[in-house]
Amino acid sequence: GLTEHKILYLFCDGIYLRLRPEDEKAVAVLCAYGIREDGKKVLLHLALGDKESTVCWKSFFQDLKHRGLVEPLLVILDGHSGLRKAVRDCFPGSWVQRCQVHGMRNILCKLPEKARPGIKKLIQKAFTAQSHKTGLERAQAVVAMYEQEYPEAMKCLATDLEEVLTTLRFPDT
Repeated sequence: GLTEHKILYLFCDGIYLRLRPEDEKAVAVLCAYGIREDGKKVLLHLALGDKESTVCWKSFFQDLKHRGLVEPLLVILDGHSGLRKAVRDCFPGSWVQRCQVHGMRNILCKLPEKARPGIKKLIQKAFTAQSHKTGLERAQAVVAMYEQEYPEAMKCLATDLEEVLTTLRFPDT
């Protein structure tokens, strides 16, 4: 069981794969791995899902809990709404961290090529700030600076701002 692992950080994502060469459609493979208290990375679970729905993710998490997973300190996820809702329902005491790589990718794809390098640097400064307050201020300044010129990209940054900066609430160890 999973009771022997004290999982602090739970990483969740769905990947789409064609399981056999003759398959026409890719299927969702739900994946979770954790980082234990001792820093060791552990693959916890893989499961097929008909899609990345809240129902599929809830079933996935219920299986993990049934096998002994204790609510983690932090759950790291992409921006998928089904996954986010399932995490909130199944792990209400856990902090949620929006994956910064997914977040950055979503923002950059909404910007013209010429604007990407400069804005990416500014956002990275927010993501790597020394405190949550500073990170939030830096990100809000980027939004204010560019929301007229690039409204879709800045809406994307502003929407997930709290979750994308969650790790800045934790002490630097």
